[in-house]
Amino acid sequence: MVLRPRHALMAALLSLVLANPLAAEDPKVDLNSYYRFPFSVGVSYQALSPLGDYRTGFDLYDLSAVFRYPLPLFPTVQPILQAGLLEFSPRSTDTKWEHKDLYALIGASYANRFNSTFEVGGDLMIGASLSLYPNLIAELGTVGNLNFLARAGATLSLIPSYHFAIELKPTLTWLKSFGPLTDFDGLVLGVGLAAHFRLGDDPDAPQAELRSLRIAQGARTSVFPAMQSWYARNAFATLTVENTESFPVQELEVSFYQKGYMDSPTLCARIPALSPGERRDVGVLASFNGEVFHNEGVTPLSGEIVVTYKGQGRAGEQRATISYDLQDRSGIVWDDDRKAAAFITPSDGALRNYASYIRQINKDHIQTGYSETVQFACQLFNALGEIGILYQADPLQPFASVKGASMPVDSVSLPRDTLVRGTGDCDDLSVLYASLLESAGVPTALITVPGHIYVAFATQTAGKAYGDITPERAMTISLDDGLWIPVEITMIGRSTFIEAWRKAVDEWRACESDPTQRGFYPTAKAQEIYRPIGLKETDLGLQYGSKQSVVDSSARDVGRLVDAVIDAATAAAKASGSKQDRNKLGITLARFGRYDKAITAFKEASALDSSYAGPRINLGNVYLLTKSYDKALSEFQKLEKTLTEATGSGAVLRINMAKCYAAMGNDSKSSEYLAMAAKADPALAERYASHSQTEAAAGRAAEVDAPGSSPIFEE
Repeated sequence: MVLRPRHALMAALLSLVLANPLAAEDPKVDLNSYYRFPFSVGVSYQALSPLGDYRTGFDLYDLSAVFRYPLPLFPTVQPILQAGLLEFSPRSTDTKWEHKDLYALIGASYANRFNSTFEVGGDLMIGASLSLYPNLIAELGTVGNLNFLARAGATLSLIPSYHFAIELKPTLTWLKSFGPLTDFDGLVLGVGLAAHFRLGDDPDAPQAELRSLRIAQGARTSVFPAMQSWYARNAFATLTVENTESFPVQELEVSFYQKGYMDSPTLCARIPALSPGERRDVGVLASFNGEVFHNEGVTPLSGEIVVTYKGQGRAGEQRATISYDLQDRSGIVWDDDRKAAAFITPSDGALRNYASYIRQINKDHIQTGYSETVQFACQLFNALGEIGILYQADPLQPFASVKGASMPVDSVSLPRDTLVRGTGDCDDLSVLYASLLESAGVPTALITVPGHIYVAFATQTAGKAYGDITPERAMTISLDDGLWIPVEITMIGRSTFIEAWRKAVDEWRACESDPTQRGFYPTAKAQEIYRPIGLKETDLGLQYGSKQSVVDSSARDVGRLVDAVIDAATAAAKASGSKQDRNKLGITLARFGRYDKAITAFKEASALDSSYAGPRINLGNVYLLTKSYDKALSEFQKLEKTLTEATGSGAVLRINMAKCYAAMGNDSKSSEYLAMAAKADPALAERYASHSQTEAAAGRAAEVDAPGSSPIFEE
């Protein structure tokens, strides 16, 4: 069995392989789809070697034509049609058995392209042949014989260009005669080369670049720096992407990038597929960086849209520009009033420093018993007025003219800019005041009424306890059982805090008949949608004005608020003449440190009913607060003789006596009375015990005026 021709063919193909080294490929690209072709035609030559003994030695070869058709959806599967000639040439002078086989085969091939240059595969085919023997029977001439053929083969293809492939093709062919001539039945091994011409367009050719999409921008739009975080999740512009091809495109990804204002492209959309002629609207998203906050004025920009996709197994990429205007860093459109929350910047170092300064200069002048939140809001209002902050309407576009208009661009100054400039319109001053309150941990809200915006803050007081802040329920806004106080910040520098508070309430109540005309937007909730501008800048070096002036004006305003609460309690006690109202008056006076008047009120309540335990307990409490421990203990002991263990007042009394003994340093007596209180009211005694443990863990002295140690007043 001579195999020399096969060896020569293998050496020839090996030399081609060595001349074409493998190129690195993108593992994400399906090369079978990318280099798919509609069909190919080729010629094949093989040297054959029978795996059995014939009557004489033969030189065998196979010359054929081949047609392949890759399936559109599965290009690795290729139906194949082959027709050719098998030549049996005897090596001796005996030509009796010389013959030719004309054959046709049909089957399927599998071809996997693992590299842009190489492909491996195999095929299976069946068919028939007609053997023609010209010398077998001289008197009959050419004699024919039908045979069955089955062929299995393997393929290693070298593809120097898209349209041309050279194949090394070993095969194994089985022949079975349908007639009496069975001498050539059996297996035949073949090794040879094939050359194929593949039709279609080369995807790597410049003229074959995919241009399947039409990308069109909608109306020109604007980007507002303060909405930076909003644009990462909400579109600022719209594109239309249309497939202009006659075939579908798949795996579309649309991204946007703006040089200088973005750190990396932002993915806008993924589209699984677009049918021929189909179009899709895509919202343009953008993760802008902090550079947008340095923009002053209106800057026209052109960003880049990049769309990657696949079509007919080929990867495509198209780019387009999108034009828009980058507005000034103070720009805003009032299509949603909550947008103003983006300008509330409590993390700004300048604001935090200023708020801390206001707290420091007023810390020794805090009114005991009155809401510290309200006091700080008052101090802040007066401090801003002291440094000369004034209301000044925007001469070009005041809030009243742009609110509700057809999307005009307004401006809201950053709080730090308003501090430096010293003036602002209602939106400027509102975000400044809200930012300072928020920087001190006070929750705020924005209120809008027709043509106006201002601020409210949470007092962190329960709604039913409005009387602790103001005798007028209408002076507060109740929301989720919490009290809010509105402030007309535009009155800063020309009115008192109380006047600004009352004016803001009037504006809120003016919309009672049609609540849809007003809006109430807690800052925390609004900033879940419109995140605040991220400023980390240093202090502004402002002159903060006269400390004493701020302290005096704030103490004056808070004093008036406290007087209003006391006056209301006094009026109620006088009007009713009841012991309960007289006792409540005493509690109010004691809470605000008016101890002498509180003592008088408690004594008057006791005189109305000597069996009424409340004012007598409270009288002892005042003595305890003023550190007159002997007087306090005397009052408690006299009352103790008349109370039973089962009464609620008895529990309160004994807890207060425990406090008194603790203040006097008699711990054993304090523990004894706390145990007695626990029998009458275990829950109340437990609360007192937990306060005491907390104070002990914190290392506090056992002072009755320490937090949690104040005596319990009985109404």
